[in-house]
Amino acid sequence: MNISRHMTQMMTATQVRILTGLGLSALGLMVILMFPEWAFIAFMSVMTLGLGFEWFRLSCAAPVGRAVALLLMSAVGAVLYLAVSPGQIPWLAGVTTFGWLLLMGGLWLHRKNAGSRRPAWLRTLLGLLILPLFWFSVVEIHRQETGPWLLIFGVMIVAVADSLAYFAGRAFGRYKLAPALSPGKTLEGLVGGLVGVGLLTAIGAVLPLFASVPSWQLALWSMGVALFSVAGDLEESRLKREAGVKDSGHLLPGHGGLLDRLDGQLAAMPVWLLALAQMSFLTFH
Repeated sequence: MNISRHMTQMMTATQVRILTGLGLSALGLMVILMFPEWAFIAFMSVMTLGLGFEWFRLSCAAPVGRAVALLLMSAVGAVLYLAVSPGQIPWLAGVTTFGWLLLMGGLWLHRKNAGSRRPAWLRTLLGLLILPLFWFSVVEIHRQETGPWLLIFGVMIVAVADSLAYFAGRAFGRYKLAPALSPGKTLEGLVGGLVGVGLLTAIGAVLPLFASVPSWQLALWSMGVALFSVAGDLEESRLKREAGVKDSGHLLPGHGGLLDRLDGQLAAMPVWLLALAQMSFLTFH
């Protein structure tokens, strides 16, 4: 009997979800605040490989294809890290954000009718772009002078939006957000998540970290990051539906796989990188 199944039998699904979330939060804080840059990059690289393993398992039928995809993903990440100049980083974040806007348009069009399954090459290509860009965005944010704290706030935006959406949806959910892609998500949950992000932004606005940023600007970007995180969540849901599975993996009790836990972050981190660059927060070097 695996650990996830045993824990689920001992506790309710919500309790398992909360306990796993708390454990992941503690681990994340330790890695972000205590790891030196090289160790943080190594940790993120291993985690992104795990994300890639789950993604390409959903998009590639052949094991050889998955291995090649992982190698290509690693190569894309290395090129981004070594070849993108400091002045190009905001532009790259902007292009990535625009790419997610296009994906959001596709998700919106298929929210009620998922349509035919996308070809495997397209789903694999999306992973080859989305995952290295996520890795690059997180690494670039963390390497700044106040980067660890900026990264924590960005992660919290997504975590608060996701958690409040989950509980608000369970308590008040009535109107489905994208029934063909993720039947459990509701408009009421989305609103609850945005309300939570608004409260988080109100707290962030009084912190010394954001003293130089107008409150309205921080709020606007935070809401945008939260909305993009929903797109990341729905894109992963669409990927799983196309693969005919419920979860991307079984690593995390109450959550599923790494992709199930970090799907929203995949879209949110490039947008948060763009936000920090636009708010003149980051000094790229």
